Amino acid sequence: MIAALLPALIFGGLGLVISYLIVSGHAVGGDWWSIVVASGVAAFAVSYVLWRVICSPVKPLSARRGALAGALTGVLAHPVAWFLAIIWNYLQGHALFPSSNPFGPIAGLQATFVFAFFGLLLTGWLTVPAGAIAGWLLARRRGN
Repeated sequence: MIAALLPALIFGGLGLVISYLIVSGHAVGGDWWSIVVASGVAAFAVSYVLWRVICSPVKPLSARRGALAGALTGVLAHPVAWFLAIIWNYLQGHALFPSSNPFGPIAGLQATFVFAFFGLLLTGWLTVPAGAIAGWLLARRRGN
């Protein structure tokens, strides 16, 4: 359990930094901080679960397993981040986008996959390799 905490903290920090760098340069109005914070929380949670499953202490750790956990974090954190941002904005009564109404939890679940699909098309080229490299480096560090 503790072995997965350090990678989760690192991936959460990467999620915050990468999403801030991507969103801050392209956001126009609206509350875009919700997606930045949600990205960090999602990266933390997803990497924690994946690191526990794929790189658990009972299995022999390899750099390949670390890279796999990191790349999967880069993919699976997208829908989780969008859903967290949608729910956060719904609870605050804010629209996710400037000219839209707030999504409810059910409509938000449907929209999550649409937003995640386009998010992966636009930013997956950065998040998936960054996750794979970070996972590979973390696994090599822990393996030594």
